[in-house]
Amino acid sequence: MNESCLPEHKQQTGYADLHTHTTASDGLLTPSELVKKAAGEGFRAIGIADHDSIDGIAEASDASQRYGIEVVPAVELNTQIGNQEIHLLGYYIQTDLVWFRDFLSNIRHSRLLRARKIVDNLRRIYGMDISYEDVENEAKDGIIARPHIARVLVKKKIVSDMSEAYTKYIGNNCPAFQPRYKLTPEEGIKIITQAGGIPVLAHPGLLPDMKLVYYVIGLGLKGIEAWHSRHTPGQSRLFVQMAQKYGLIATGGSDYHGNDEAGGIRLGDAKVPYSVVCELKESARQIMHKK
Repeated sequence: MNESCLPEHKQQTGYADLHTHTTASDGLLTPSELVKKAAGEGFRAIGIADHDSIDGIAEASDASQRYGIEVVPAVELNTQIGNQEIHLLGYYIQTDLVWFRDFLSNIRHSRLLRARKIVDNLRRIYGMDISYEDVENEAKDGIIARPHIARVLVKKKIVSDMSEAYTKYIGNNCPAFQPRYKLTPEEGIKIITQAGGIPVLAHPGLLPDMKLVYYVIGLGLKGIEAWHSRHTPGQSRLFVQMAQKYGLIATGGSDYHGNDEAGGIRLGDAKVPYSVVCELKESARQIMHKK
């Protein structure tokens, strides 16, 4: 349901959670299940932003017609500076571009190779009873990623929760860790823009140094995720001020992955007024007009 944004205030009421994940990457709900849940909780729009994948958007868009909720097509790209990951959200990317789909396919292939190496490390270093097939079964048809490995470790009672899996075994700098496909923030912003999307810095409050936030802003961002389930109120206020100062769209979302995800994140733990969706649409329209 792709609604137009009219200037009248009544047409811009309602809320959106613009950062969610489905089984197309490392979420626990299918796109249809997530759309149904968001509609049931009264959201006007939901952003589907799977990691390195747009495969869930078509199913979500079909479900949006059934449940009367608007789907905002998006993607989340993991970029890196040195040892620091910086996540970018791309809103209103064009999902029918062959080159963009090929690009994402190459990243997904690198994720598979990485996951195999992590599983091999867990078996070799710790003698763990875990196989790559276990991880494949956990991921089902989604993109295999570290959360799937962590969930297998929890199910096998090797760790008590996903946090322990990351802290002890598969997190950055842990013995079984393997680096992922490296994409710079500059490259990520360029790719999102070329795909007709709006590049937004995801959860800046999770970065260890504000210098990184300023650096990425200088690369040509169009938005910053001011509201996030793991941001403090003070951080959200700071990022709203930065958005105003640098002419960015202040977005927000929960980063919801599913009901039993470690950390207890719920859909809508961070949300924004529907007017933010209108801002993103207008910015995307301007990008397409320039092309």
